[in-house]
Amino acid sequence: MGAFSNIYRYNLLFFIRTKRFSIMLPLALIISLINTILIEIGIVQKPSSVYLFTEANLAYSEILFIILSSMFAGDLISRDFSREGLYMLTQPISREKIFFAKYLSAITAALIIVSVYMLGVFGTSIALYNYLIPEWYEIIFVSFLAILSLLAFVTLFSAVIKSPTISITISIFFLLIIFPLIQQIMQDLKKSPFFIITYALQIILVLAQPKIPNIDGITSPISAPPLNESIEVFIGYLIFGVVVSIIIYKKRQLNDI
Repeated sequence: MGAFSNIYRYNLLFFIRTKRFSIMLPLALIISLINTILIEIGIVQKPSSVYLFTEANLAYSEILFIILSSMFAGDLISRDFSREGLYMLTQPISREKIFFAKYLSAITAALIIVSVYMLGVFGTSIALYNYLIPEWYEIIFVSFLAILSLLAFVTLFSAVIKSPTISITISIFFLLIIFPLIQQIMQDLKKSPFFIITYALQIILVLAQPKIPNIDGITSPISAPPLNESIEVFIGYLIFGVVVSIIIYKKRQLNDI
């Protein structure tokens, strides 16, 4: 465990000391406070419901999570096959353990930023409404699971592509453009894009919406995807991303540099 913990700490410190962390941390806080600031200075009218306010704050979550995941996992593997990353592969520890140590460090760094974002979202709800929507813990749980899944998926690009810059760029391109485009096409065809992770991310906003009774008097979200379906998609991307990334990581050779 000594080598594992050393690699974990080394990579976590690497992430924390990078500009990406020092920029994304305050940016996440600012994003979570922006609606409150606009309300306080009179530019935007205060929403009539805490649900509407919370949903407005969480509207930025999808793009924030995508950028976070790309920044912290886009070079997770490809960095090791650059000249400055050779230190990792010379350690007396298996590739699997190196991978998990690096992956956990990326998770830790990303979740620190997500936690700050969630603190701002729900903290301002309490400050303005003296109330917290009952679904707050589900939103936090799903957000954390979504980050784990996005990190695993983005790591695939890092495993396949040699250049860290290109792998980060392509992962952002897929998650911000290609997947939403496929999602929109399928919805236009009246088909459920259940397998698209960006579609599953919409559950965060669904949970922030007030529940309305249906014909039978049972409450249901205004829109889908269902919570259980989103969780299944996240877990699927998580397992697939981790397993395939490890396989590729083990087969990559130092002469790939």
